[in-house]
Amino acid sequence: MWTERSMEAELLDGNEFSREELFRNLKELRLVNHYLGGHDNSVRIMKTCLDAGFIPKQVIDIGCGGGDSLEVLQKKFSDRLPGTGWTGCDLNALCLEYARKHHPGKGIRYEEKDFRSIDTTLEGPVLFHASLFFHHFPEEEIIAFLRFVRESGSALIINDLQRHPLAWYGIRIIASLPGISRLFRNDAPLSVKRGFLRSEWESMLDKAGFSYRNIQWAWAFRYLIYLPPQNQSR
Repeated sequence: MWTERSMEAELLDGNEFSREELFRNLKELRLVNHYLGGHDNSVRIMKTCLDAGFIPKQVIDIGCGGGDSLEVLQKKFSDRLPGTGWTGCDLNALCLEYARKHHPGKGIRYEEKDFRSIDTTLEGPVLFHASLFFHHFPEEEIIAFLRFVRESGSALIINDLQRHPLAWYGIRIIASLPGISRLFRNDAPLSVKRGFLRSEWESMLDKAGFSYRNIQWAWAFRYLIYLPPQNQSR
């Protein structure tokens, strides 16, 4: 199970759920991010980026879901980035409806857009943020986006799952608790099986042409990656 990624689709990757089920799941994901360090980890890797000297004109959260991670980042770093625009992108219009209502931040803009069609002719430099996102995709699509980031002169921070048996057993226990939604019960353990090993990230980054990368392990079973513009060595 752990040497090969699962490519079984998650329920959230389809459309066989109601608006109410999705909104309940987005609330559950926010709680997981809050209590299991997801938000803290995004803050940690973005601090690495800013401390390295990269100051974005725009922060774009791809696969923003319910918007909670982007709002946390804006609250934490808006004082350091007074002229920066904040945008969340997702293909699910219901996720964006939820985000606009529950996590509007200070003028966060939410757009229904595929990460594979984002155009960085927007005012730059651009910092992309991806939290619990890339494990939804096959490696070839991730590598294509990584190449786009490198060629556009943008930066990217990633906060995603490590494929590990302890992470799987732990999230299965949480998912089995009374009151947990059908979507979380199915997708949370599956997400771990779709996560990446460090060696797999290294291979994808090599194929995308990144000569410099900052990869950190973090609790709970996450990899945090900072990819600066490749003309910036740190």
